[in-house]
Amino acid sequence: MNAPLLDFSEHVEKTVLIRQQQLLPLAFDSDERTDKLAWIVRDVIEELELLIDMRATMVPGEFQEGVRDQARRLFK
Repeated sequence: MNAPLLDFSEHVEKTVLIRQQQLLPLAFDSDERTDKLAWIVRDVIEELELLIDMRATMVPGEFQEGVRDQARRLFK
């Protein structure tokens, strides 16, 4: 006998705990390199948000160069 199909909202509600647990980091998931990368990503996001806020007062070249600088930081 087949189990009845749930609608999408019921499925989401019943599986939310499982999905949240799968997102939790495990002890072996974290290392110094990963932690450093996470810090750099957060810092780059903050810098990009600041650039966006200041964009109206910048000349286009300054804004573009600021975005490029942040991209370079991510790809080092």
